[in-house]
Formats: sequence, C-alpha cells, structure tokens
Amino acid sequence: MKVFIGISLVILSHFVWANEIEVSAKELIGDEQNKLTRLKGNVEVKRAKDRLKANEAFIYLDSNNRPKKMQAIGDVRFWLTLKDGRKIEGQANEALYLPSNQEYQILGNAVVKEPAKDNIVRGDKIIIRHKEGFINVLGNEDKPARLIFKLEKELR
Repeated sequence: MKVFIGISLVILSHFVWANEIEVSAKELIGDEQNKLTRLKGNVEVKRAKDRLKANEAFIYLDSNNRPKKMQAIGDVRFWLTLKDGRKIEGQANEALYLPSNQEYQILGNAVVKEPAKDNIVRGDKIIIRHKEGFINVLGNEDKPARLIFKLEKELR
C-alpha cells in the first residue's frame, strides 16, 4: 500500500502543465519496479479543462518518476480545450498522451469534432499537438482520412 501511495503522489505532483490532475477508476494498481500505474474500470482523468474517460488506462513513468506516457484503452472519449480556446471532443479505441510535447494520439476508429463549427475529422490515427493547436489525420487502406465541415458562406 505504501508503494502505491508513493507512486500516486509522484504522478499527481509531477504531472506537468497543470496545477492539478484528478484520476479516478474502480481499481488503481501501482507497480514501482516497472514504473507503471494501471487504472481499471470507469477511468476518468481531469486536467485543467480537459477530460478523458476510458475502460482502462496506464501511466508510464520515466527514471525520475515523471509521467512519460499515458495510454487509455477501450471506449475512449475525451474533451479538450486547445491553446487558442477552441473546444474539441472525440472518441476512439485507444488514446496516447505524451506530456513532453503535449501530444495526443487518437487511434482506431478515431473521431474528433469541433462542436462550435460542426467540423468533424475521422481517421485511423489522429495526432493532436495540444500546445500548438495542430491536428494531423491519417487514414488506412480500407478507410481514407475524412474531413466534414460546413461553409460559413456559400461560395459563388
């Protein structure tokens, strides 16, 4: 139990780019030797205005016990606010978060929406660089990347 509390405190205190991160799940498993925290069942992560929900998640720590990668698996849903204030939301089979460059990788049946503008992006892999407001969409052989957007004014 002491090991789990130590890992949890390290994760919460060292998670950069936010004053506070709140992680909840039905079960939290800390593995200090492998520098891994596993969250199982109704996983929810809140950081500033951003939220992520999934069936399961893993937080991988580096040699200094700082988060180097977070992986969410199963019925992944998320809500993010980009640097310019735009709000996006989406879903996928899996999502990765790399804190070092604030990059999200949305994988498998990935859908990202910008509700305020009715814009939708679909692909096999969507990369979002939170800090830069950058999105890259990759399709696969079976399904090309798709962008659906509404024009504000009809062109003539």
